[in-house]
Amino acid sequence: MMVTKTHTKNIPNDIVVIIPTYNESTNISTLLDKLSMAHEVFDILIVDDNSPDGTSKIVEENYVRNLKTIHLLKRDQKLGLGSAYRDGFKWALKKKYQHFVEMDGDFSHTFDDLMHMLTFKDKYDLIIGSRYIEGGKTEGWSRSRKLLSVVANFVAKLLLGIKVNDMTSGFRIYSRDCLEDINYYDTKSNGYAFQIEMTLLACMNKKLIKEVPITFYERDLGESKMSKDIVLEAVKFLIFTKFKKTKNDK
Repeated sequence: MMVTKTHTKNIPNDIVVIIPTYNESTNISTLLDKLSMAHEVFDILIVDDNSPDGTSKIVEENYVRNLKTIHLLKRDQKLGLGSAYRDGFKWALKKKYQHFVEMDGDFSHTFDDLMHMLTFKDKYDLIIGSRYIEGGKTEGWSRSRKLLSVVANFVAKLLLGIKVNDMTSGFRIYSRDCLEDINYYDTKSNGYAFQIEMTLLACMNKKLIKEVPITFYERDLGESKMSKDIVLEAVKFLIFTKFKKTKNDK
């Protein structure tokens, strides 16, 4: 069961920033305060997977303190990043938003980069905050983790034949038409694989994609959600998709 709580202002925005959370109590209050600076630009939807550290309670406490519209979608259990975005997109589409932002809740993505990305929202179907184009970079990662990410994106680009440099980026903006046309709710993957799958669907449906350089920061507080299972899922998705593509081409 999912429960939605809303603090609504008089004039709705057409942009919603969707932030999946799980045990982000150390970050969420400060993040909401930061995002509230743009209360006339976008609304926020927090999709919380029943965080045992009380993340959702902190979000509820921010209803009164922040001027902007904050929505909370509470889920019964931890179901994964892709699942959180699928439910978030579904909720936001019903609310008639026109632009849908994916953003992390741990300050890996910056407010300044978000505002820059939004300047392209009316010209493209999908805007990707890219670490791997000119001007993009990562801060705070070990050399091995950065190498893993670079290689993963290169392999994905090679196997799928897609001209996108950062397919695993979780900092994105989708247009309403893009989400409605690519059948996003039929996706099954989570983590890196979800981002790759969504990029693939956008390309297959000939959507206009723009990569915008960003700086990605390793989180300072809380625990990373990175795991071997997430990496393995992405590898399996790439192998299965490549096999299916090769088989269909014969």
